[in-house]
Amino acid sequence: MNSSDIARLFLALFVGAAGAATFLYGGLPLAWMLGPMLATMVASLLGAPIAVPAALRGPTIAVLGVLLGSSFDRETLALLMQWAPIVAALPGYVAVVVALAFAYLRRIARLDARTAWFAATPGGLGEMVVLGDRAGGDAPTIALLHSTRIFLVVFAIPFGLRALGYEIPTVPATGRVAPGAWDLAAMTACGLVGFFAGRLLRMPAPALLGPMLASAAAHLLGAVQGAPPVALVAAAQLVIGAQVGARFSGYPILRVVATVTIGAGLTVLMLALAALGGWALARATGLPVLLLLLALAPGGLAEMSLVALALTDEPALVAAVHIVRITLVVFAAPSIFRFLARRFGETKREHA
Repeated sequence: MNSSDIARLFLALFVGAAGAATFLYGGLPLAWMLGPMLATMVASLLGAPIAVPAALRGPTIAVLGVLLGSSFDRETLALLMQWAPIVAALPGYVAVVVALAFAYLRRIARLDARTAWFAATPGGLGEMVVLGDRAGGDAPTIALLHSTRIFLVVFAIPFGLRALGYEIPTVPATGRVAPGAWDLAAMTACGLVGFFAGRLLRMPAPALLGPMLASAAAHLLGAVQGAPPVALVAAAQLVIGAQVGARFSGYPILRVVATVTIGAGLTVLMLALAALGGWALARATGLPVLLLLLALAPGGLAEMSLVALALTDEPALVAAVHIVRITLVVFAAPSIFRFLARRFGETKREHA
């Protein structure tokens, strides 16, 4: 990074920290993630020169992966079998969500087919923008719609649940056992080894899944106790939240307003489908509706994992469903669109 990039990063983190402090002072939920998200989004729209480099996301998500892995125990492994029906139902659920979201973006928002398709598919933001751009879609619109969806979902769920009477913590979730020096060293090793192993093995969401599996194995074997320190988890949440808010930087305010309006409708549709799907699966499996809502909610993997850490006792299961969902979408979306493009006679839109 050059000096300009460093200055933009430090300003983003300063603004994000101010947002976190405001949320902490007000006793608002998930202060270290939602506060920076809101503060940096406002700063972005006001034209502040802020940015969080994509290279920082991997290490911060690795911290989250180690934290998720620390939640694994024998009961978690036993519960994995109960989640088999959810994973089996996921392709059908995702197909319904994508079909309805695509119809909304085409018929109501009047977007072109390529932009609408890759904006409707709830895969990783970066992956969908790249794939949509290659297919001839409008990459900035795809990026803004995904950013809006993630932002609104991650905000709506904690505040909505608090309005319904749920206790939503302000500070980050951590383990019940304080880690010693050996535990901290071992968890650091889990993060590093898992991060590079995940990339080497080409795992889906390698920065999260690799450290999560390494940490889970270490905790299940009894080699490690506790979780990453509160300060480290808070710092990771600060970076993740600031990065989401900073995604709105550089866009004209009128375009952001128009796209966010479309994205708000898309978010309402997807959240309604997640609530309906969660209710149906809860009736079929006996699992808690809240757990299933978080698993099906169309937020980002890292962001929804952090929400799950705060709200449930089984955050690793929520993360696992999101990883499967992203993997399905990333692999299936381009092929399905090529089939649809041939069927409806779409020709590739030329870039301006």
